[in-house]
Amino acid sequence: MKILSWNILHGGGTRAHQIIDVIKKHDPDVVTLQEFRHGKSSPILLDGLKALGLDQIYAPDSGKARDNTMLLASRYDFQAEIFPANETAPARAIKVQFHSPELNLVSVHLPHKKKQIPFFLALHDIPKVWLEENSLLVGDFNCGIPFEDSETKSFENTHLFQQLLRQGWVDAWRSRNAKAKEYTWISTKNRNGFRYDHALVSTGLNQAIKHIYYDHSVRESGFSDHSLMVIEVGKID
Repeated sequence: MKILSWNILHGGGTRAHQIIDVIKKHDPDVVTLQEFRHGKSSPILLDGLKALGLDQIYAPDSGKARDNTMLLASRYDFQAEIFPANETAPARAIKVQFHSPELNLVSVHLPHKKKQIPFFLALHDIPKVWLEENSLLVGDFNCGIPFEDSETKSFENTHLFQQLLRQGWVDAWRSRNAKAKEYTWISTKNRNGFRYDHALVSTGLNQAIKHIYYDHSVRESGFSDHSLMVIEVGKID
């Protein structure tokens, strides 16, 4: 199974075709996109995903076409809902469960600063059994650990991010790149780098991951403001 996660930075019809071309190049089985919009170009993106075989799609209504929401597309059947359950449009996180293969997933696009807190607390409350199963928290957390995941100390809720690690979630990329410095978003003002985009996984799923990497070309070319993440998972039950 190959999973692609990307904050695509919304755009028009031309960009929708380009997004599909990038996704096609990586040939994923599951795609989770942040900053998807139900605008005029969305049919191009949706039809493009279906043409790639990613025809199982969940994209909660955002209320307004200009508002960002989440999208998940897959070759596999799944059940999905907005996360946490008491949140309303536009969605900032979605909870997804696959049954074949068995995988629990929460895809996130967390807001900044204090608005992150309810989402982190909901992640902290995920049933402990998820850590004994194949489980993945993935997406744009807009958070991390200062000077490990950034060039500054500007993360406001590092303690809440680290609480997930203390609970047993594994930073899959960091577990393989202990000293590496890679950044998935660069500030436009001071050009400081931040690794906002993470995959936190259960121990069992971490052991099944064959490769995990960032494609920085989509950011470095100016096509998007975020790098994308690819997670290649070996056979899981």
